[in-house]
Amino acid sequence: MIPARYGATRFPGKLMQDLGGQSVILTTYQATVKTGLFEEVYVVTDSDIIYDEIASNGGKVIRSIREHDCGTDRIAEAVEPLDIDIVVNVQGDEPFTNREGLEKVLKVFEGEDAEKIDLASLMSEISDWKEINDPNTVKVVVDQENFALYFSRSPIPYPRDKKSTVTFYKHKGIYAFRKQAILDFYRLPMSELEATEKIECLRFLENGKNIKMSVSNSRSVEIDTPEDLKRANLLIKKSKQGVNREFRNFPMVPKIVFGAGSFVQLHDILAEQRTENAPFIYLIDAVFENNAPFLNRIKTEGSDEIIFISTEEEPKTSQVDALVSRLKKQYDGMPSGIIGIGGGSVMDLAKAVSILLTNPGSAADYQGWDLVENKAVYHVGIPTISGTGAEVSRTCVLCGPERKLGINSDYTPFDQVILDPELTRGVPKNQWFYTGMDCYIHCIESLHGTFLNAFSQSYGEKALELCKELFLSDTLSDSESRAKLMMASWHGGMSIAYSQVGVAHAMSYGLSYVLGTKHGIGNCIVFDKLEEFYPEGVALFKEMVQKHQIEIPEGVCKNLSDQQIDKMIEVALSLGPLWENALGANWKETITPQKLKSIYLKL
Repeated sequence: MIPARYGATRFPGKLMQDLGGQSVILTTYQATVKTGLFEEVYVVTDSDIIYDEIASNGGKVIRSIREHDCGTDRIAEAVEPLDIDIVVNVQGDEPFTNREGLEKVLKVFEGEDAEKIDLASLMSEISDWKEINDPNTVKVVVDQENFALYFSRSPIPYPRDKKSTVTFYKHKGIYAFRKQAILDFYRLPMSELEATEKIECLRFLENGKNIKMSVSNSRSVEIDTPEDLKRANLLIKKSKQGVNREFRNFPMVPKIVFGAGSFVQLHDILAEQRTENAPFIYLIDAVFENNAPFLNRIKTEGSDEIIFISTEEEPKTSQVDALVSRLKKQYDGMPSGIIGIGGGSVMDLAKAVSILLTNPGSAADYQGWDLVENKAVYHVGIPTISGTGAEVSRTCVLCGPERKLGINSDYTPFDQVILDPELTRGVPKNQWFYTGMDCYIHCIESLHGTFLNAFSQSYGEKALELCKELFLSDTLSDSESRAKLMMASWHGGMSIAYSQVGVAHAMSYGLSYVLGTKHGIGNCIVFDKLEEFYPEGVALFKEMVQKHQIEIPEGVCKNLSDQQIDKMIEVALSLGPLWENALGANWKETITPQKLKSIYLKL
């Protein structure tokens, strides 16, 4: 249920304001329906204008009969005759409503304590003192089981000790009610606390109702003021921008050290960036956890911390959120920097953590193009596996709750990269091949893409030349091979910085999201079957596979359910820029769900 009143106090008529070419209320309604979580979605209003807006666009709308003081009362009147169990209140002025938050509030009713829950709601962490002190921001405190104790417009709990590390939570206006709870609310008089604070939830608490809170750090934009509307329209505009703009002003890594043994310079480089009492955080591939000779080369100081990262699975947005939450609770201020040492997964995590330390919400909120607003914490990349291009890329690829997609922004590239070929010594043969092929596939997809230009072509051609020398000739020594693969990785990453990848990456993302297949091997599994799109590139790939006696897994999709295949297709099709680069602006005429299914079933 989406209660919708036309005459808002602070911004009258806001629900009918233009947002990206349609009204705010219609955008909210369509976003709620799109989540796929509900059997029915209704707008509930006493306004003829809003009623006609929803009805004329094919939506479901209920007209209120009586006058109401609040949205909850309006919903109670609407649901009283309906045969329902749970009703969710979505605010009409939140057009960026998404599945993640709504799903969390619904899952509260599936827990062991579900029977004693009358209603559920969401809260998100806040750390900005301006927001904590803002009376327009409703704060909430909870008990150890996340049941609400109190809501207030004042800072709660009040930090008498200014060094306190207590976490503050902001109440987010999404509720899920049991039907009886909302009917009880409707029949109960306004409570004294509710009248004082002007917070509806207090009526429930004063009457003994149990409110279970769930944490959701996803960003939202509430349209409360004309300024909010401008910001929302800017977000809409950004989300609609294609990546194939004529001129793109991309940042590159500003400082690079290259050479065998150059890792020794790390301590001196970091000394220039160290802030007093602020640690460096090292995210290091767990493969080095028991490698004392390597770890002894890292000269930590003070409260510097090493966190070992398992790369058994692809990096996830939830993993980033957990790391960021841990660091914020453990340290008073921002760290001096984040250092990523490992393969593409670890470097992607380092980039993402550095971004989320300075940007609110969840990593999932920033999956896409140019969504990051604040400069990241200083971050350094040190690859110990070559091929992924992560050391130079302006993206960090993560598996989120709905998709696998990169955080692609001007703030993603590293501030410093150290390229030491000696660090790649001892990489297992299969891993060496799969990451090397990631570089090779970058080249093929960039050089055969519609976004190709002289910039990406120059880097792509050099990377391709190096890949052919590395994987088809026998003339290179081990040290030459390591150095050249490191350069191929760099050039391959630069090639796609000003263009894009293509079919193999789009389909590999779907494979990875559903099966957890690692990126390099996933690309190889898919690329092996893409003769239709890259005939020469695939033929050369097969020659490399045979020369190095690598077995590409077969039949990985053979026993998948229709739901799993459909999810792969959904993830792959969501990557519009990749398909546009591969096939042009009219790619949807070629790539249909049926077409993708036929390819996936070959894998």
